[in-house]
Amino acid sequence: MQSTREHYFYVSIAKFLFHHPDHGIVSVRDPIKLKDAKRYRLSPLILYGLTVVGLPIRWMTFTSVDQPRAFRDVLLEAWSKAEGLRGRPDILRINRHLAMASPELVQEMAKIQVQVEVADAKEKSLPAALRSAQDSCRWLLGKHDKEERSLAGAIQALCQDALYDHDVHVKSDYKDVNSRDVKDRIQQWLSLPSQMPVPMVSGGLDWELGPWLSSWESSLPPDQPRHFSPDGFDGRTWLLIGEKAPEDIVNNGHYWIYSDYDNAAEITKNLVACWPNTPAEVAKCAGITLRELQWFTSGNAPLDRHVRFDLEDLLGIEYDESMGSYVIAGPCVLMAKKPMALKEVYEDLSKGGDASPCEIVPRQGAADPSWRYVLINMYGEPPSIVMAPRGAKITEHIPDLLMNFDGIKQVAPEFYRDVVATCARASREPTANIRETKDFVKRYEQQWVDCAWQSE
Repeated sequence: MQSTREHYFYVSIAKFLFHHPDHGIVSVRDPIKLKDAKRYRLSPLILYGLTVVGLPIRWMTFTSVDQPRAFRDVLLEAWSKAEGLRGRPDILRINRHLAMASPELVQEMAKIQVQVEVADAKEKSLPAALRSAQDSCRWLLGKHDKEERSLAGAIQALCQDALYDHDVHVKSDYKDVNSRDVKDRIQQWLSLPSQMPVPMVSGGLDWELGPWLSSWESSLPPDQPRHFSPDGFDGRTWLLIGEKAPEDIVNNGHYWIYSDYDNAAEITKNLVACWPNTPAEVAKCAGITLRELQWFTSGNAPLDRHVRFDLEDLLGIEYDESMGSYVIAGPCVLMAKKPMALKEVYEDLSKGGDASPCEIVPRQGAADPSWRYVLINMYGEPPSIVMAPRGAKITEHIPDLLMNFDGIKQVAPEFYRDVVATCARASREPTANIRETKDFVKRYEQQWVDCAWQSE
């Protein structure tokens, strides 16, 4: 065990805990911006935390934003009451925001033999300790009074829950930790004698609140409808994302599907990754920003219904009632960029690999020097085309990615040139893809309707 004792100290608006006048402490499963939280009558809380550097030993406490506590008071309480911290450290690491908010902290801590160090901007462990503390807030055991709804009473009970959580882990020697090395270091740390801090006279608030407390808001997607849901197990109320499904059918033939399984975002993510155009171009064509598209495909935020319908039309996504899910209708031109995305799109298009994809080359003349072309051939279905860049690693793995790959086939030079030209036109803009591919398959309709694809 290192001879120098170090603690991380962090302060932030809690991402997952708020106070509600009727429900008391409310847990938010998905973070919500503070301005949106106000619409649900939620008041933010300040999280103060200490973590032993290099170990999963953590202590937390909370206050309302309107009644913050002095850093010195929080630290002295932690070092006096939290058994796992083993008293005051030799070094207290903080981030630059805390240092700027409390310029006197360095001198104050020096009086009790604690050296304050400001972590470098590239430091990863301190932000990770804060994220871990934020995540753990949702699962505090809740052993104390949940009937107390007032702000002061609810926060007091929450702080007791946090201390109880700390004590339980310390008394159990962190048995839930799997690493033997970490367990050994925890036991060595807990065997250290406590360094009790010298009492200090409180002189009022010693720091200034600022926007940095809720810097995590900047990465949140637009808010979605939410509802309160009581948890019968621990008595806490949750604010969950959810909306009532509209039952109407819009005039353009789209159904607004509501079910527990909506795979449209997942399919969109894979298709966009294989589209010949960039995600930014696809988003612009759909009338949204790239960030909105990314939020949708990652499941963080829905799209407006009509925008989503336009995006589905653009990418050729349809709802299959017999399957109870969204599917890729095709045909389209795909570009081999990401292996897993290509594999997923192919298996969706081919209904689980029921196809005989093959690379085509001209029987006479030179092949395209930049791209290789693969036809996804399905019985009685229009073929789609995969463009794979020559020399790329993914291209060498095409036989592994496309189930039932049928090797290389020679085709008439005229047909090969038509495939190359179709892919070029389909790649000009996002809306051209399906249009150009449909025109292509119409020209060769007799070669795939009611039969396996015939290249000649």
